[in-house]
Amino acid sequence: SFPHIEPADLGDGASLQVVASTSIVGDVVRQVAGSAATVDVLMRRGQNPHAYEPTPREMARVEDSYLAFVNGLDLEESLMESIEDVAGSYVVPVSAGITVLGGGDEPDHEHGDDHDDDGHDHEHAGGDPHFWFDPTNVITWTENIAEALGEADPSNRSTYEANRDAYIAELEALDLEIRQQISSIPRARRKLVVDHVALTYFADEYGFEIIGEVIPAATDQTEPSARHIASLTEIMREQDTGAIFIGGTAGRGLRNLVDSVADEVGRDIQIVELLTGSLAPEGSSGDSYLEFVRFNTEQIVSALTR
Repeated sequence: SFPHIEPADLGDGASLQVVASTSIVGDVVRQVAGSAATVDVLMRRGQNPHAYEPTPREMARVEDSYLAFVNGLDLEESLMESIEDVAGSYVVPVSAGITVLGGGDEPDHEHGDDHDDDGHDHEHAGGDPHFWFDPTNVITWTENIAEALGEADPSNRSTYEANRDAYIAELEALDLEIRQQISSIPRARRKLVVDHVALTYFADEYGFEIIGEVIPAATDQTEPSARHIASLTEIMREQDTGAIFIGGTAGRGLRNLVDSVADEVGRDIQIVELLTGSLAPEGSSGDSYLEFVRFNTEQIVSALTR
């Protein structure tokens, strides 16, 4: 839920200090904040939010900030445990108010090498936390961020609201662009096999069917059972699927699993890399949220129209 935020006590000329959990959340916060607030992003680009453990120095940055913007729905498991121990920051889940999809079955998995050594069982029982795959959800993020910044820093509220409106216009244009691009994929081919439960919102918004996941969980930090893998390869053979989509932040264990599924299917399967939990490095394709969505849409369209 969205907290009520008291105005910050900012001294003369001081700007509001905020932190954001991931590079994706941070990019959207920066679009709304403009130069009126100072935005610090905790996770460096390329870091997997499911596996991220904050350092004491990063927690000190949280302590120095007035607002901490997070995705919510337990995406940043270890970070949330630490943030809740730090007094002084308001925690703002940017996804507040978005309808959660992809809850339900407990995944049939065994813990593998990829899961955390602390024995935490990383379940997202509440559904799929990857809201940002649908830019219409990021419109809600933008509204939530502008509201939180405006409450914390009322003297700059009109700046935040103007930045919000400009960015929402860009997101609406991006949504139309995606629809245009995917119109080239025949309906019968709009089927996705993914490395873990991550594309629920994209598929729901743009009319794709997710026919299987290598890891049937909303975190990539668990390991599927042999039975699950056998059933996935069977589905891929039946549906004549030609691609598996894997996240750029996937660890070695998950990459090996995806390779073995592709081998098991027994024909030429493309393994197509998508950006998932992080923006691309600065200066490369996908280095802002808008470019992240464009990059992924191009990867999906080119794989499914091949």
